[in-house]
Amino acid sequence: MCIHDHKISPTLMPNCFTGSEAMFADLCYFSVGSVQLTFVFLVLPCLLLGYLGQAAFLMENLTTSEQVFFSSIPSWAFWPVLLVANIAALIASRTMTTATFSCIKQSTALGCFPRLKIIHTSRKFMGQIYVPVINWFLLVFCLAFVATFGSITDIGNAYGTAELGIMMMTTILVTIIMLLIWQINIFIVLLFVIFFLGLELVFFTSVLGSAEAGSWVLLIFAAILFMIMYIWTYGSKLKYESEVKQKLSMDLMMELGCNLGTIRAPGISLVYNELVKGIPAIFGHFLTTLPAIHSMIIFVCIKYVPVPVVPQSERFLFRRVCPKSYHMFRCIARYVVSQCFGHGHDLILLEH
Repeated sequence: MCIHDHKISPTLMPNCFTGSEAMFADLCYFSVGSVQLTFVFLVLPCLLLGYLGQAAFLMENLTTSEQVFFSSIPSWAFWPVLLVANIAALIASRTMTTATFSCIKQSTALGCFPRLKIIHTSRKFMGQIYVPVINWFLLVFCLAFVATFGSITDIGNAYGTAELGIMMMTTILVTIIMLLIWQINIFIVLLFVIFFLGLELVFFTSVLGSAEAGSWVLLIFAAILFMIMYIWTYGSKLKYESEVKQKLSMDLMMELGCNLGTIRAPGISLVYNELVKGIPAIFGHFLTTLPAIHSMIIFVCIKYVPVPVVPQSERFLFRRVCPKSYHMFRCIARYVVSQCFGHGHDLILLEH
């Protein structure tokens, strides 16, 4: 955050505990009650005292060019606060990478982001994942960002833009939850939006005035990320519509007969597609190009459903596609977004 020409760094002490927020959301390490109590009785007082103290220090030292956060604390508390600040930075970096991995995994499951290699590091906790490409990207991007600017003022401007963007997005998402899930009175929702979003927009317009001093990097990065997600979503939609239009008709399958006009070799063939009904066009390409096809064919479709838990008995839905002599089946694997595995692991489960 930047006010005029003075440098203000966020209070770092509460970050040791605010990091638990993302860990709770991603890995369920902490209970809801513990997070609520910590935020109300520890984080909020620390933030208020920290920011009010810095504001009071600025009012008394308008011409200071030092780092306000460390200049406003007593000299005897410098080293303890520096130690806590470094611990908070370590926790914040761990939280950021965990939250990024979780967002990428869920975006991939929803079809909003290109598929990446996701490694599940624990068999007990489903949320513990590692995305090598994203991890290396964060490393390179952070080093390039710090090396390019090298000024805490520019980094502070970028931080303020990112923080206000998160606050506005949180307000928008809470508004949607209030309308669709909690079903709160529309007038109360409007008051909530006008007050909080209006206040956040005022601050956001102020930080946009310093966009050329560091904030432009995050704005460009957000625009590039949005374009990647938009293009991938648009392309996935076109691909699905194409599969629906070009799927093979049942009349054609009946004309080919139970041998499908080719040689049926022993074994099981798994054909992954997005269709929940019908035979994909790619299967017709297999029939015309491959010298033989397996004796049992299973069309695998993985869907992610918006429910908290999918019972084990309802996770895999099997049904016959053609008459019994064809030995063709469809398997719909249903997963919650937070329960999804890599696609390769799903196919191995189905094959067994």
